Amino acid sequence: MSIRAHRVIEIKTDGEDSFNLWHEDEIVVWLEKNTSFFSPLNEDSCGLTNVSVEDLKTMLSEIGGKIDGDVKEAIEKDIKFAEEQRDEYLKYYCY
Repeated sequence: MSIRAHRVIEIKTDGEDSFNLWHEDEIVVWLEKNTSFFSPLNEDSCGLTNVSVEDLKTMLSEIGGKIDGDVKEAIEKDIKFAEEQRDEYLKYYCY
């Protein structure tokens, strides 16, 4: 079976960033060590990627005290959104 490429017409986001890969060093280090978050991203850390809700919960329990309050709140909001949708993963568009 072949894999076909499809042209993307539209990518929608909620308009608010959850975290900044250039400024949230604790998050970046944790994601690099514990997930494959960066694997699908290009050399500039741009693109679409997924992270499990469980990984985000674990991240917050381990380094939540080192994360800016607004950023932690945004990630908690993402987790709540995924749980309400009954999704096990969150998709992030990094640009």
